[in-house]
Amino acid sequence: MSDAAGGSGRAFPVDEQIIEWPGFEEACAAADIPALVPDELPEEQPHYLVYLSGIGMSTPEQLPVVEIPMVEHLTKRLGGTKVVWQVCPYAVRTPSLIRRRRGSRFWAAATRWKFEKNRLRYLAALINVRNGFQLFVSADRRVTRYNRTIARRVAEALVRAGYVPENRRPITLLGWSGGAQVAAGVARHLGGAGTQVRIMSMAGIISADPGLGRAEHIWHLRGDHDAVEAIGATLAVRRWPLFRHSPWNQALGDGRLEIISMGSLTHIGDHGYYSATTILPDGRTPRQYTADAIVATLCDAGLATDNGEVGWEPVR
Repeated sequence: MSDAAGGSGRAFPVDEQIIEWPGFEEACAAADIPALVPDELPEEQPHYLVYLSGIGMSTPEQLPVVEIPMVEHLTKRLGGTKVVWQVCPYAVRTPSLIRRRRGSRFWAAATRWKFEKNRLRYLAALINVRNGFQLFVSADRRVTRYNRTIARRVAEALVRAGYVPENRRPITLLGWSGGAQVAAGVARHLGGAGTQVRIMSMAGIISADPGLGRAEHIWHLRGDHDAVEAIGATLAVRRWPLFRHSPWNQALGDGRLEIISMGSLTHIGDHGYYSATTILPDGRTPRQYTADAIVATLCDAGLATDNGEVGWEPVR
């Protein structure tokens, strides 16, 4: 017996343990916030974009500093779309590293050190190391609990943002760097029962995850000079052409996977996707180029509208 991902015709066993959508009060309780009264509930939007950060994120309330202007820009610029970002993709037992868990004091301090001129700030790199190991867990096809739990976190954040599961509005999971692997793992569990889930991998470090088979469409945006993404592609063995029947190559073969060139962009640095310090030959900064690519992709797919160029928030 099998069920099928929404409209795709791709079959999956019923024991995939697809998550159950939480109610609004339950979703608010999971984030330790009081539920709103009915007349204050968020208005449902035609499309939801869930931003999943890279390995530098430690708490759902605080994005890495260079990512904040991008998320705020997309929030203002995308019409018919609700941008949801308050999900920490690397914390399973609790919403973040710094709440009610062993070592919470250290992780809280390390998070502060990232933004302070503290002589111990180099220890904040341990957040990246710890989160990097979580990616290996997410990519392990034998381990489903991690991705299923993060999918539950995403579902809770969506419901708090006004998503009504019964209406099955389309959802796009935008994963930056390591967040793309988490997006694929989440899609495996969120993409059941007719939910339309798409994946946008921005410089994604992503395996041939079974979750790709549940995605209606996958966009993989990569810079031609992005060595980090290239190394990730090499290490993801099942993405090699040799494995023709892997979820990655099946998606590539049936046209659900598009690889979009981001020109001369690199993973980080002056030519990185979030950089505002370099002017490209066409007069845009790398982050303007990246934002334009994201907006154009969603608009071309009929998922969003472009509200036009809006001002950029300064890097904090």
